Amino acid sequence: MTRTLLAAVAACLVVVGGIAAALYAYNRPTELRVAVAQSAQDFRLMTAAAQTFAHQREEVRLKVVPVADAAAAAAALEHGSSDLAVVRSDALPPAARALVVLHRNAALLIAPGGTRLKRIADLRGKKVAVVQEVPGAQSNARLLETILDQYDIPRQSVTTTVVAPGGVEDALRARAVEAIFLVALPQFGVASEVVAKIAAAGNGKPPVFLPIAEAKAIAKRVPTLETTEVLRGALGGDPPRPAESLETPSVAVLLVGRPIIAASVAGELTRELLVHRAALAALAPLANYMEAPSTDKDSAVPAHQGTIDFIDGDEHGFFDKYSDFLYLGAMLTSLVGSAAAALASRLRISTQLRSERLIERLLEILPAARAAPNAAELDDYERELDQAIVDAMADVRLRKMAPSELHMVSLALDQARLAIQERRRALGETRGEVAEVTPLRSLREVRAGE
Repeated sequence: MTRTLLAAVAACLVVVGGIAAALYAYNRPTELRVAVAQSAQDFRLMTAAAQTFAHQREEVRLKVVPVADAAAAAAALEHGSSDLAVVRSDALPPAARALVVLHRNAALLIAPGGTRLKRIADLRGKKVAVVQEVPGAQSNARLLETILDQYDIPRQSVTTTVVAPGGVEDALRARAVEAIFLVALPQFGVASEVVAKIAAAGNGKPPVFLPIAEAKAIAKRVPTLETTEVLRGALGGDPPRPAESLETPSVAVLLVGRPIIAASVAGELTRELLVHRAALAALAPLANYMEAPSTDKDSAVPAHQGTIDFIDGDEHGFFDKYSDFLYLGAMLTSLVGSAAAALASRLRISTQLRSERLIERLLEILPAARAAPNAAELDDYERELDQAIVDAMADVRLRKMAPSELHMVSLALDQARLAIQERRRALGETRGEVAEVTPLRSLREVRAGE
């Protein structure tokens, strides 16, 4: 009884421990590595997200991995050294899946006031400065080449040079360049700074925004590009910059992940970024421009399945995700339980058969001993009884006999011994001898002695 109770308690502890371990593994935060250019505004945004998620004890946490530029971030994602990366839609790794649109950058061609440049075609034979916030990056220069290709302007006919945002005014005043190509979020950060420097270089004359009228055609030719409207006055100033709203090509800056990231993890990360947008904006104002990616199946930038599930409201909870496993586990447990019950029943039947055979043999010895013709035969019966006790103690199943069965075996054994003793006494009296009879122990006494 005590052993059974201890076994039951141990089994319960194992089950409880297994459930606790499963719950711990399920609820343990998932940490994802995100590669982002260290000198970009997006680095500050990802750092703010990592801090906020840790503070809020969210299920998915971020570990920021600083890299040189967006190309290095894309390479880190492809090589598996990061789980996520901040990249542009026009430089997307082949297997990347979008989780969140961090912001959309507009492409702007701007000349200082008083310039003779009025349209894109006027750039032939001119010098254009490509503003690149991250040193060494080439993405903006490639986008300018795409725009020139749309207007059949030979690339070699336009001289380009890369400048940092702070070097724009000096380059214009030194007449080293005649126009500025800028790719940035119009309402935030470097865009207003650069346009202000262009205005300063124009001696107070308002900057000239060269219209890219074929923006939609460019986006059609290059599906990873988009079009956006830069509203009148979006870049500040008086008079407003630009003076009229204009449509221009744009690129999306995305947080992308590897397809092997679990859908539940990707969906949770998308939720966290969008839900905590206000809190993130307090640390990194760029967060105000985050938005959900397109979930269209024919989108040029495919969204992660987990993000699609979150946006479409098709997220799966614990039981939804693991219902098949739980069902199979329940079936397996039922089968194992049935098999164990059948085995236990078979063992009980086997024990009963063995005890019944033992009782039958003892009952056979009883009349045979009373009719034994001599002491030698009684000795044989007595040795058989001794062997029966030894066999019963050696047989594990017989040692686990029910009390009623044990009582029957002990009774039969006692009666057989008594018959042997009485017959031995009777044979001794017939020969005129007094037989010394040694009392034999019962099966209960033997078991108690062990």
